[in-house]
Amino acid sequence: MLIEIIKHTPIWVFILFLVLLFLGYSQTKSREIKLRRIFILPMVMILLSIFGILSAFGIMPIALIIWFIGVGLSLIIGLKLSFPKKIEYNNLKKVFCIPGSWLPMFLILVIFFLKYFIGVLIARELSIINQIEFIITISLLYGFISGIFLSRSIIMLRSKDI
Repeated sequence: MLIEIIKHTPIWVFILFLVLLFLGYSQTKSREIKLRRIFILPMVMILLSIFGILSAFGIMPIALIIWFIGVGLSLIIGLKLSFPKKIEYNNLKKVFCIPGSWLPMFLILVIFFLKYFIGVLIARELSIINQIEFIITISLLYGFISGIFLSRSIIMLRSKDI
């Protein structure tokens, strides 16, 4: 069955996977980024997660509310933990010096495989996709992961003022 699922996967999904893999891997290395770029990855992940909810469940208020709750929870936790650590702002170059981390790669892949998994469920017309517990769980996961990316960028921005 797994082979059949992979055979019926459009080519663009594999291309997207490779792009996201490259993007995630680039986050594992220490790097310098400009202020205007620190919110690009969170915005992309937020858009992917919202698109994931809308494509799976349509415009369902409970799914969007739970997504916002997930974002809020992870923002509170992320800002409290103040992760990532050891961010420095180089005022002369106007760049953030950010240590590498495998966390963004992991989270990017979780969002990708979550979206892929839900796509398979929809394609197979499995009834779980319409169960409220499933909708709440998936929406909360999407929101929580999006909030982690957002909190990381806020922590980076805060390091500029320290």
